[in-house]
Amino acid sequence: MSTLRGGSQPDVSVIFVSYNTRELTLQAIASVFDSVVDPGFAVEVIVVDNASHDGSSDAVRQRFPSVKVIDAGGNLGFGRGNNLGAESATGTALLLLNTDTIVQPGAIEAMANTLRQTPSCGVVGALLLNADGSYQDCILNYPTAWRIFCEYFWLSRCAGWLPIFSGLFAPKPKQGFGERHAVPVVHGAALMIPAELFRTVGGFDPAFFMYFEESDLCKRISDRGLQVIHQPDARVIHLISQSSRSHPWWFYRIVRRSRRVFARKHLTLPGRVLSELFVHVGNLLRVVIYPIAGLLHPSAASTGKNIANSYLKRDTPITISQ
Repeated sequence: MSTLRGGSQPDVSVIFVSYNTRELTLQAIASVFDSVVDPGFAVEVIVVDNASHDGSSDAVRQRFPSVKVIDAGGNLGFGRGNNLGAESATGTALLLLNTDTIVQPGAIEAMANTLRQTPSCGVVGALLLNADGSYQDCILNYPTAWRIFCEYFWLSRCAGWLPIFSGLFAPKPKQGFGERHAVPVVHGAALMIPAELFRTVGGFDPAFFMYFEESDLCKRISDRGLQVIHQPDARVIHLISQSSRSHPWWFYRIVRRSRRVFARKHLTLPGRVLSELFVHVGNLLRVVIYPIAGLLHPSAASTGKNIANSYLKRDTPITISQ
């Protein structure tokens, strides 16, 4: 386990925001300590617990006494939770990690070295992998009206042949895992940023409960003339569920709200109007088509029902899983 050298400032502060993910959080923390290959590289780990009721805080304190645990007192969401963690961080850089990640050996050092060796770099994103080691979408595009149109009207399925049709995710590399390069946005599941820069720009915008907060952050970093870099040498397994059960009805509502916040901040009035139109028309098509497709693929029917409920239900859960 790599922790702090006596009295020294950590190279990286790793921040997790947890909500009822006790076992995943414990696994993720262990992977952070196990991933450090340089004995002179120091990390600190901070867990912000969003009022979990599964014993997450106590479990982390018991198994990892060196980890800072901050009880948020409520579900602050992803962005505000990370902001709270950053207030207590003492590292030169911040690594914002999802609790459903497993960091691979050398990944944190690779990201930190990219920041250190590239003065024009403001944000570094890791290569995300599925549990089987296959490539997972981790390079994002800004949610512009055109990208939303491609996403909601299935044109993004052609992005591998015609990149102009890529939606919210950039096309998968044609060979291997691709090379290090500047990108618009990196996935917030494993994102590193200099601590001073994060504080200077005000951290994540608290208007985003979750989703699209990394797009907004990367846009603000790019507007300062700094690069957002994808670093495939830093590999992190992201245990995201691909089933429809991971997208209950409130997911679609939260996504719409966060996308609307991004549009209000960064798109022109015509872009905002078109984005809203494309989202609602695209969802209407799914509500109509997916129940029919569900005769062959049951998960499609569930997705269609959840999209419909995201418009019909009036209540919004107070506690929302990360």
